[in-house]
Amino acid sequence: MDKPIELHGQNLICIGIDRAIKPDYAGRLWHQYSPEPIGFSTTMEMIEAMDELYDRWNFPQRSTMVRRFGHEDHRVLGDEEEEGTGMNESYLKDKAGDIGTFIVRVKYRQNATWQGEVVWAEKQKRQNFRSALELLKLMDGALEEADGSGDEAEAGDGIETGKSAI
Repeated sequence: MDKPIELHGQNLICIGIDRAIKPDYAGRLWHQYSPEPIGFSTTMEMIEAMDELYDRWNFPQRSTMVRRFGHEDHRVLGDEEEEGTGMNESYLKDKAGDIGTFIVRVKYRQNATWQGEVVWAEKQKRQNFRSALELLKLMDGALEEADGSGDEAEAGDGIETGKSAI
């Protein structure tokens, strides 16, 4: 039997999808610095919560500042309350969503988006992504496949199974 896929890093986030009503997800986020999950009721809330965590951790660092209409954000990173020193990465292994679970490791935040890798925990499939949008599309595809309404992954599509990740 193949060895389970594992991700290691200081910024791992486990996304547990409890409800999916296209195009939105609802569920919980877990990370190794807090035992409490972060709930979200829309996909945008999920992305914003993850981005806020990366800002709080200052890793991976942004390559561009966020721009908004109407006001300037003068917040200094690191002013937030300190979180715990961290738990072991294995803390995330027993977390799961009701309909899907994804472990995300963002390596870079360049060009105002994310690049990294994601593991679909239920199927032990790993895939790199080049943007937050691509991450969402990978998650959509996985949830459709799990539901039986999606097509099976074709050979050569870049999905790796049963291999150890970095």
